[in-house]
Amino acid sequence: MNIDRSFLANTILSFLIVITAVVLWINGEKRIDAYISLYTLEYIIIKVTLRPKKIIRDFIAIILIVSFIFFISIRIAEVLGIRILKLLP
Repeated sequence: MNIDRSFLANTILSFLIVITAVVLWINGEKRIDAYISLYTLEYIIIKVTLRPKKIIRDFIAIILIVSFIFFISIRIAEVLGIRILKLLP
């Protein structure tokens, strides 16, 4: 029995995203940056380890990495005492 890498990657990623969402929700996490950061890490780890077939350029990974860098930059600035966006809690 030979399982396609893309099918396996999508199945594992779906499972991890659901588990992450449930665990963060149970813990009362309300910040969207926590969700997106963990989803980004899961997506990139699955892509690197399983290497599913690429049909086109992976725009999802690019968008996730840019958003991850954005949210991490805001948190680092917050730790340093710099308030970048007044909209974020």
